[in-house]
Amino acid sequence: MLLLTTAVFWCAGNGLYRSVSNKTHTYRSLSNCFQNAWAIFLGLSVPQQPTSSSFRVFFFLYVCFCFGISTVFQAFLVSYLVEPMYEKKLETLEDLLNSDVVYGCHPLLSVVQETVEYSEAVTFYEQKTLKEDCNDHLKCVERMIIKRDIATLSSPFLATYVAREMGIVDVGKIVCSLDENLYSIGFIVLFKKGNPLLDRFNILMRHYLEAGFLEMHWTELQHRASLTGGRIFREAGGEDFFAFSISHLMPAFVVLLVGTVLSSVVFVGELIVNCLCRRRIKKKSQVKRVRVLY
Repeated sequence: MLLLTTAVFWCAGNGLYRSVSNKTHTYRSLSNCFQNAWAIFLGLSVPQQPTSSSFRVFFFLYVCFCFGISTVFQAFLVSYLVEPMYEKKLETLEDLLNSDVVYGCHPLLSVVQETVEYSEAVTFYEQKTLKEDCNDHLKCVERMIIKRDIATLSSPFLATYVAREMGIVDVGKIVCSLDENLYSIGFIVLFKKGNPLLDRFNILMRHYLEAGFLEMHWTELQHRASLTGGRIFREAGGEDFFAFSISHLMPAFVVLLVGTVLSSVVFVGELIVNCLCRRRIKKKSQVKRVRVLY
């Protein structure tokens, strides 16, 4: 696009409809056309604007194009620097089967998978080659959060609690699950047949759930885990994280100071050389005048 714009600028400046005025002389050489096109692309101003109407229309369209491209590029660059992109999420069992992620299988869960009639899970368990024993389920969940090289069958509440206890602030960006639920597990309380407390217990449990006590206790449990994880996070990562201050920008200021000093020295040197050249020219002119007089 930049080369094409340079060619159009040069053709417009040297075409049949070029202006006779000297105002458009900057667009009559390829080097000047390339410099103008590059300046517009970087968001800088050009030394001279075109005069013809058709040239101005193309010039305006190119300015709009460069403005859009620079805006999109800056938006993507800032978003990438602030929050780097994550890997593609594994959404199905087929994605997990074709990936290089290790599957951590627990012996008890393996027995459950073999007894439950779920064809996709059975196929996945038979065809998955990267498998490791996951006897300590909590260690596997911690490895999944830290190294991100293993996947295991776990409850989302347990994974969230472990992540909170490890000091993870945004759990949704670290722990992810498949879009489909593989198994549904329910907990029951057994009473002896004919127990008079059964109806009363059912009523109390229904009132307990309707009042939102379960969500309240789960929130408190996450909060306690976050407090514990925050303390561990500060103790473990105290040396890796620091407060960004002006002292960390000292190299940039040093480079700026050195560049300013060098540019000042070069400017003073140019002034001295200019003065010496002028004196030499004056002396030569005086010598010529003296020779002419004699």
